[in-house]
Amino acid sequence: MTKGYDIRPWQPGDEHAILDLFHASFGRRLTPEFWRWRFSDHPAGGPLIMLAWKGDRLAAHYGASQAPLYYEGEVIPSAMSMTTMTHPDDRGLGLVETVGQALYDSLRGDGYAAVWGFPNAMINATRQRKLAWQPIDDITSLSMAVKTTRVPKIDPALKVETVDVIDARFWEVKKRGAQAGTVMGLRDAATLGWRVDRNPINTYTHYVIPAGAGQIAGYAITKSFGDAAVDIVDICGTQGAHVMALLAEIRQRAARDGIKQMNCWSQRMDPARLHLEHFGFAASAPVTYLGGRSFVNTIKDFTDSRSWRIAMLDSDLY
Repeated sequence: MTKGYDIRPWQPGDEHAILDLFHASFGRRLTPEFWRWRFSDHPAGGPLIMLAWKGDRLAAHYGASQAPLYYEGEVIPSAMSMTTMTHPDDRGLGLVETVGQALYDSLRGDGYAAVWGFPNAMINATRQRKLAWQPIDDITSLSMAVKTTRVPKIDPALKVETVDVIDARFWEVKKRGAQAGTVMGLRDAATLGWRVDRNPINTYTHYVIPAGAGQIAGYAITKSFGDAAVDIVDICGTQGAHVMALLAEIRQRAARDGIKQMNCWSQRMDPARLHLEHFGFAASAPVTYLGGRSFVNTIKDFTDSRSWRIAMLDSDLY
């Protein structure tokens, strides 16, 4: 324990001090509504937060969000690393590393398999040096110009429509497309509904390809990025033609709305990558770091980028 500081997990009511520390650390406000949604309302459970107190003043914070992974047909309890912060009066004492390690010990004791996330350039190396993180991948954004890119021919028999809310069909088609040995974020109706439909700051559009008997053959989820771009935060299809049809519908709507660019993520080994490139997407900036720390050997080859299937929706930024 760092001398003079009390290190302990979050307790109900601590969020008021957390919001004040956020303002002192970053010079902007985090709303109580967003904090509750991100840390407290996840279907998998409540806050995963470790705090350092100096008397009755909150000095440092390391927070993680529930982030279950899906691997070999099993839901794996995991946490996504989120906000680290230290009060200006307490910096330079190694408090973030202290509360971080305390949080990891707590997660391991509670049966979490790993902590993972998307560290920015300022803290990527720090987490590797001081918190035993390992790099998994550098995720390159893919982009295409809406008007100038030539789009390949699309099967006219595939009809794409939009729906208002997430339902169980999204997870069923996602599971059907999961390859053996791949690691991906949980997309069941409860988790996806929390992430998309109850998001307090972003509005999303849901595209589906109906497949009869209450099924879908693919889906895509998008959000606006400013006034000139649209982010495809998640996309999947049981066949390449389904991915192409979804992309064509998104592009058509983007062109109608005066959107200039479409963006998404797709790792090199993701089967959707070839279809995205065939459609006209090409690698561009920015590059996002993916890393983490495994506590147990539940996920074989945890740091092998070829195993992971990551979309923008897995990040807290989209």
